[in-house]
Amino acid sequence: MFDFQIIFIFIGCIATAAFILLVFGQHLFRSQQYHPRKIITPFEQKMFIRLNEAFPAQHVLAQVAFSALITSQNYKVRNRFNRKVTDFVILDQSMNVLAVIELDDPSHEGKEEEDALRDAMLHEAGYKVCRYTEIPTVRQLKQDIAS
Repeated sequence: MFDFQIIFIFIGCIATAAFILLVFGQHLFRSQQYHPRKIITPFEQKMFIRLNEAFPAQHVLAQVAFSALITSQNYKVRNRFNRKVTDFVILDQSMNVLAVIELDDPSHEGKEEEDALRDAMLHEAGYKVCRYTEIPTVRQLKQDIAS
């Protein structure tokens, strides 16, 4: 009789664990795959605020995909910019791009050639690109975008 009680308790524990896994397991596995993250870094947040101060009548967009800005009929060319993202894009009231803004933190050190290639793609498409290593003043931003 004692052995049957242990077996029933064991089976009950397994059944309870299976039930919990069935009900909550899908949620547990999903939560391990996807996690929220900040859209922009604290350094980029400061730039976003400064851009909005400098251009209150324009639209400032953050983290814009290159594929929203440029395209090509050639698949190999599209592959060069497929997963690239700009830091900021400034749009006028008619939703035309005034400038693309890149903010280079220390992680860009040693990537100058890669940054130059990114800028060249955007320039070829007809965009003005302004690249900064520090948060510029409102005056500097207005001068850079106007010129």
